[in-house]
Amino acid sequence: MTITEAISRFLDHVRASQSAGTARTYAIGLRRFTAYLASQSFPPDRSEVATLTLPIATGFITWLYEYLLDSTANGDPQKISEATKSTYFAAVSRFFAYLVIEAQLLPLTIDEYDTLRKALARAARWKSRDELSPDKLPTREIVEELLTEVRKPLDLPDKIAPGERNRQNLTRLRNIAIVEALLSSGMRVSELVRLRRGHLLYDVKGAIVKYTKGKKEREVLFSEGSWQAIQTYLRARQDGAQQRALADLPVFARHSRNAGDKVLPLSTRGVQNILFELAQQADILEKFHLTPHTLRHFFATEFLSKTGNLALTQYALGHASPNTTRIYAQTKREDYRRAHKKVFDS
Repeated sequence: MTITEAISRFLDHVRASQSAGTARTYAIGLRRFTAYLASQSFPPDRSEVATLTLPIATGFITWLYEYLLDSTANGDPQKISEATKSTYFAAVSRFFAYLVIEAQLLPLTIDEYDTLRKALARAARWKSRDELSPDKLPTREIVEELLTEVRKPLDLPDKIAPGERNRQNLTRLRNIAIVEALLSSGMRVSELVRLRRGHLLYDVKGAIVKYTKGKKEREVLFSEGSWQAIQTYLRARQDGAQQRALADLPVFARHSRNAGDKVLPLSTRGVQNILFELAQQADILEKFHLTPHTLRHFFATEFLSKTGNLALTQYALGHASPNTTRIYAQTKREDYRRAHKKVFDS
């Protein structure tokens, strides 16, 4: 059964068990969900229900935020309608409840379904517009757990084929570079996947972020460790054998078996899946819903805490409005915890 067919069956079920008005409301939210799926190369009219894995489902949370930010809020999160956002998440949550529990069309485990249900519930919860909620900001401990996981050495059997060994080594080096880059630059995941080798700025250890027509490009900087991780990964790739100019090749490439020798860019969904798998391996999922955007929140809070400069933080994040950045001025939880420990536990 395709996703489109499942949605149709679900809405019929809602009309029969609840009301036509509720079905209409859910239909609006599910239109956003199908737009998300299409953007991730899963056209709902051709994709089976089994496509809706946990990483795909939770990826909708970040996508919807960015969609509302771009299309209805003009880049200002203060203008996002909390009621609209909550309605969309409620529709998707109810749809998955139908798929997993009532119609039994999607074989998620109880743990997977519970993780999804809680993630959607947290995302739908109305929050103050003047502060960043704790469930959007990873603690330093969570970030350290993520870094420890991604840096773990490979444990491969001696008899593994050389090509497969190389593929897994490149995957590991790429993932280290991605995590380090997101943490030290504050890039959006959509900006990270568009980076080309020609965008790298070797003199300042940074990059130029290119946008589509009508938006100004901006400069991002990497930490020393992040820059070295990127360079180590690119050297290991040995792109010189490619027919394309090196400057045109993506900084972060796919290393799946079906990619072969082609240097293909990652998708935003691909990066989301990488972080999800790392969080799962590091046992972070039970404590925090980790996404590429939460690493941007971490960067913003750390940068503002260290500099105390709201305007500079706005520039570093590429925010058009200072109102977008101001939520980080209210988020001093990590500073508070460090100060409290120093006062009472030292």
